Amino acid sequence: MMHVLIPIDKEFKYLECKKLYEQNKVFVNDDATFDEVINNTLFYSFYENEKLTLCVYFFEKNGKLWVNGFGKRKHHLFNKECFKLALTWFNTDIWAFCPHRPAAFGLLSCGFKKYKKNLYRFKNKCNT
Repeated sequence: MMHVLIPIDKEFKYLECKKLYEQNKVFVNDDATFDEVINNTLFYSFYENEKLTLCVYFFEKNGKLWVNGFGKRKHHLFNKECFKLALTWFNTDIWAFCPHRPAAFGLLSCGFKKYKKNLYRFKNKCNT
């Protein structure tokens, strides 16, 4: 069962999300601290049976909507389902910078197309 929390929720598990962020910092492609991320983005944490598996955050930069995220290993199918769901919450194209090959394959499997080296775009069908 999927459960989604945001930082303003009483049940938001700040320390658990921060720990996962720090564990994945090398792959996150973000120089921001965890507090900067949750305070300056649209941040979502996803849980499978009450266990944190994925965090995804969206932010605006240069007039575009960007996405970044991090998750636990060995939860690929569930995390993919969560990520695809999060993409439906917006009606604009979504961009991602991703130099890490496994994450790039994940983007491609969720409908992103390679735009340039390490740059991917999800062309939202609602955006005409």
